[in-house]
Amino acid sequence: MTKTISSRLEKTILQYIKETYLPKRFKVSKKNSEFTHKDIFFFAKGAAELSDSFTINRSNLPKNYFNKKEYRSAYLLYFTLTNYAKTLKALNEAYSKGAFDHIKKSSEKQMSVLDLGCGPGTASIACSTFFEQKADNIKLDLFGVDQNNEILNDAKNLFSQLGNKKDSFHTSTELLRPNLKNRSGEKYDLIIAANFLNEIGDINQQFLLCESLIQNKLKENGTILMLDIAIQKTTRMMMELRDRLIGYFDDSVQIVAPCLHRKPCPMLAANRRDWCHFYLEWSLPDVIKNTDSLLGIKHNYLKMTYLTIQKTSVKRPDTHNDWKVVSSPLPSKGKTELLLCNNGILKRISRLDRDYSKDNCALISSRNIKAVYNSALKRGDIINIIPESDRILKDTQIVLKEKFND
Repeated sequence: MTKTISSRLEKTILQYIKETYLPKRFKVSKKNSEFTHKDIFFFAKGAAELSDSFTINRSNLPKNYFNKKEYRSAYLLYFTLTNYAKTLKALNEAYSKGAFDHIKKSSEKQMSVLDLGCGPGTASIACSTFFEQKADNIKLDLFGVDQNNEILNDAKNLFSQLGNKKDSFHTSTELLRPNLKNRSGEKYDLIIAANFLNEIGDINQQFLLCESLIQNKLKENGTILMLDIAIQKTTRMMMELRDRLIGYFDDSVQIVAPCLHRKPCPMLAANRRDWCHFYLEWSLPDVIKNTDSLLGIKHNYLKMTYLTIQKTSVKRPDTHNDWKVVSSPLPSKGKTELLLCNNGILKRISRLDRDYSKDNCALISSRNIKAVYNSALKRGDIINIIPESDRILKDTQIVLKEKFND
């Protein structure tokens, strides 16, 4: 299933950028109200600088980079839609795993949400949109926190246009630290930290913040959803953060996604190189496609690093017979391999090309067989292998249990 960004969302954001951030000398009129290639070219420089700073030269990025209007407008242009799609994916997985069942069953049908480092309100808008589509009888009270007043103003303006009218959205300007003290005593059903933990940097500080949030800000049965930039360093930090939180809280918290188990991460222990991330397929919006062409970057698919944890002692269903795909198909001479994870174990399965059959055809390399790529297994898919103990697949049947993009 491919995620598609609504034309209304894209158009609203672009219109807002043009009306809010285009200099007065380029006065907006009815004749030039459409967002054009010239507008993309004007705002793309800031997007290039932010993209480089987020992924390569983090030290070049000012601590409060939203102080610069060039960065605020560039962020809206180039990062809002991608982060929106990732947030929807993570929410959908949490929802399908039953993380919000207690809210659906509640007579009050109220849900409180804390959006940490909310920026232009991307996660809050995604959350409001998601529950409008999935459970419109639930009213959301969303609270966005960021250190920059200007970006919070953008968030309020955009939410008023894009959020569900029955939901409320409030903001607070705070310097976000591990000893977060906003709204003393307030607890939340859902806490979203999207592209926020990497700005803390230090793994010990990340743990202190998450420990404090789970202990003091998360309601019983509440969920904390952490999304971050999918590069090696930040992803391996999240993998370590996962292990620390599970070890610290023991059975009082449960992993909702992406892991099928709560044992120490086997990929983290295996080496210092690999990092557990996933790909999200989407229908590339025109503005991202056109900005990509200017910057020499490709967003044909989105990389995701995320972790969803629920504060509950109710153990999640046993999935010992299921395996999560944590690599793309790995083609080599005469065979294709795949890396699977569960029960604290990494399993490498392989299929010789001569053993190809209708039962194991899902193990397909997109490099070798492009025509049937859409039927290939992808990172994040959940499968059952019969017989499970087989490492070399010959007549082994692969049963697809869950698609990552569903």
